[in-house]
Parts: sequence; C-alpha cells; structure tokens
Amino acid sequence: MQNHMKGKILSVLLLIPLFAMGQREKPWNLTTIDYQPFHFGYSVGINWMSFTTLPKDSFSVETLQHPGININLLTKLKLGKYIDLRFTPGIQFSQRDISVHQYWKDPDTAHVIKSWGPKKIESVYLEFPFLIKYRSKRVNNFAPYLIAGINPRVDLTGGEIQNWKPVKRLVRVFDIFPELGVGIDFYTPRVKVGTELKFSVGMLNVYKPPGEDPGYELYANGIKSIFSRMVILAVNIE
Repeated sequence: MQNHMKGKILSVLLLIPLFAMGQREKPWNLTTIDYQPFHFGYSVGINWMSFTTLPKDSFSVETLQHPGININLLTKLKLGKYIDLRFTPGIQFSQRDISVHQYWKDPDTAHVIKSWGPKKIESVYLEFPFLIKYRSKRVNNFAPYLIAGINPRVDLTGGEIQNWKPVKRLVRVFDIFPELGVGIDFYTPRVKVGTELKFSVGMLNVYKPPGEDPGYELYANGIKSIFSRMVILAVNIE
C-alpha cells in the first residue's frame, strides 16, 4: 500500500513541472492588432441550411439539407478593450431538397396517395450582418470569443432549379436572421486566424405560394409556413 501511494505521489510531482511549463508565458505575435481602431479582413466558410416547415392537415413535408459556401468581407470597428462591432457583407450559396406528401386517412389506416419532389431549391443570398464580438483576455497567442447580432439576407434565386435554370420562385426574397456563435482567434506571426461556429435562424415566414402553375399543387396546398435556419462554420483572416 505504501509503495502504491509513493507511486501516486511521485507521478503527481513529475506532472507539476510539465503543467507549469504549459502555463509559462510565450512570446506574443501581432501585439498591436487588437488595438487598431479599424481594420479589414475576409472570411470563407461552409453552411448547412434547412427549412422548418408547418404542413397542413393530411400532408407532410421533408427537407434534405446540403452544404453550401460563404464568402464575406470582414470590417471591424473597435468599441472597447474586448468589444468590437463587425460588419461582414458577403454572398452565400445554399441548397435544400424539399418533398411534400399527401396522405389519405381513416380510423384504421394512413398511406401516401400523392407526392411532390424531392425538388431542389437553391438560394443565392446577399447578406449584411452587423455583429458584436466579445473576446476574452488573450492567453499567449489565442483568445476565445462570443459573437451575436442580426443578419438581413436577400435571396436572389430562391426557387426550384432544373437543368441549371430557375423554374419557379418558391421562397420570398427577404428574411432577417438573428445570429449567435462562438470562436477562437489564433495569433500567428503574420495574420490573425479565427475559427467560428455560428447559428442563424430566420424570423420571417418565407413560404411563397406558387399560384396556379401546374405541377405545384401539392406545394401550394400542403404547406402553411416555411422558416429558414442554418449552421455556419467559417475561417476569418485578419
């Protein structure tokens, strides 16, 4: 027993110097970048966008999401020691596949009688996010941060795509997305690189009835509302 305890104590004593070395102050890179009142950068990332749908009675809606890309200009205005205002206008490409099913129901059974889709709905967004970034005190050459704000988006396509051409606009042009995210800034010798995970939820019902066009009856009759949501993983270069 005593030998066992001595072994544990010896292991702890050996780990203490290693822990201390890990906490030792390292030379800082880019010591003045966080004190600049205004500067630029750019951001690239991938997104996963989906729909939250509310079907009508006797209908169901399925949505399949696909990865898209984001490209943004990054502008930053310093508001305080750890707080910045960011404006990151850019363009975003997204795709969702949507299917609508109509059911025939009675007390004993329920089965599909008609289906529409899956139909590929592509969107090309112009986005204009205004975000507040709050970072922690810098630890050596990295600093975690939180980010939150509002992102108006304008959808230039928003419709069903066939043979590389839009066939019918199925979602409305404008939406507003509150956004919340987390990230880590890494200070390299030449640039500051941030990795960021952000969640974005549309506030407006973007469902657009297709009218009387043939082939869209189930889409027109089976859906009450559509709300957009997305997850964005980005790399920021400053």
